[in-house]
Amino acid sequence: MTRREFSKPVQRAALARADGRCEGVSTNGSRCPCTLQVGRFHYDHIIPAALTEDASLENCQVLCRPCHAAKTVLDISVIARVRRQRDRHAGVIDPHRRPLPGSRASPFKRLIGGGLVRRDTGERLR
Repeated sequence: MTRREFSKPVQRAALARADGRCEGVSTNGSRCPCTLQVGRFHYDHIIPAALTEDASLENCQVLCRPCHAAKTVLDISVIARVRRQRDRHAGVIDPHRRPLPGSRASPFKRLIGGGLVRRDTGERLR
């Protein structure tokens, strides 16, 4: 999937909507007080581009550099979580990942006395 960037008309409309101020929202719900300076702001996807191909005005916001950096940190974890969920749903597994010894995914089960039992046959191992 290729990243869809905002077109020039969308960027112009988003900049006009921002009215010279950052559209970032802080944790307490207030709008960022920064004023936008030429070359010191970014056009950001509200819903990350890695999750959707929406490059419309509704998914565009104009952010100052600090707000964009803070949002990107949050977006990276969301994108990683969504990818893990999609892979798990599709049955995609990492071929290098091995189950932890004694876990439910392991073919062996450790007994309280210290012995091992094969989960599939119930055979005791030494």
